[in-house]
Amino acid sequence: MAGFVAGLLDATVRASTVLVFASLGEIISERGGVLNLGVEGMMLVGALGGFVVTVVSGSYWLGFFVAGLLGVAMALIHAFLTISLSSDQVISGIMLTLLGTGLTTFFGQEWVSESISGFPRTTLPLVGEYLVGIPVVGEALFRSTAPDFIALALIPVVWFFLFRTNLGLEIISVGEDPETADTMGVDVFRMRYLCVLIGGFFAGIAGAHLSLAFSQLWVPGMTAGRGWIAVALVIFAQWRPERALIGAYLFGLLDALKLRSQAISVQVGAETPFAGTINPALDFVMHPTIMATYPYLATILVLFVTVVRFDSEQLGVPSALLEAYSRETD
Repeated sequence: MAGFVAGLLDATVRASTVLVFASLGEIISERGGVLNLGVEGMMLVGALGGFVVTVVSGSYWLGFFVAGLLGVAMALIHAFLTISLSSDQVISGIMLTLLGTGLTTFFGQEWVSESISGFPRTTLPLVGEYLVGIPVVGEALFRSTAPDFIALALIPVVWFFLFRTNLGLEIISVGEDPETADTMGVDVFRMRYLCVLIGGFFAGIAGAHLSLAFSQLWVPGMTAGRGWIAVALVIFAQWRPERALIGAYLFGLLDALKLRSQAISVQVGAETPFAGTINPALDFVMHPTIMATYPYLATILVLFVTVVRFDSEQLGVPSALLEAYSRETD
């Protein structure tokens, strides 16, 4: 049992990293007042681009970095449309998701059969070799891939950046009241561009983690809706990085359970009342195909509970989110 739990925790950490990267980028973008629904498409472009660069160059670090730049390139389109041209943020984001899906499906076909040696598992620098022996949690927390450690380290970094630096507070002010921020000398357009591009970089490396560390292969559509889950996580986290980590691990646990569902057998004894009804029901809910829907069902449930329980002020929704800014009109 301990071995199963240890393996489940290890899989949870690895499955959560992509959500941590993507949700952190989305938090920064939305804190600046720009909703990015193109995360899924950016992740796919990053996953394919990082994989191709790694195959050609043999360097997974180069692939990881290029994936981030490809995410920035996609985000630049979104920023130009929504900030410079004041286009609808929802439509622009959905368009980018469709664009990323189409491009990677078309150009990624010839790379499906390729395989790579991506990020290797390693112990956490300095202290990992001493802590990895901790029962059950040691392997999961202190022996993993470099992107897993980077994602965890980014949680306090992004929190400090947003809430303890002048630049971060300017970003928040732009997302709350761009007119007042502009009056105080903050360049609203430049700040919003910065937020969207940072979000794009994070989405790109989130996709790269899938192809270079999590699965170490390329499959069209391999993000499987994780970009949409990351957008939902931002609401669950109330636009705060530390809460996004909790949400990412909860969804990562559901993903890990899905991957290990075939090793789980839950049955009641034949002498138990209604065993003939209970066991088929358990077989149904534990079936791998059914369990594959749990992360998405959980997303719907979390959004419903969060939105019903809190109003916009309690949620912490940036006041100027989805609102285009123009000096001529505002």
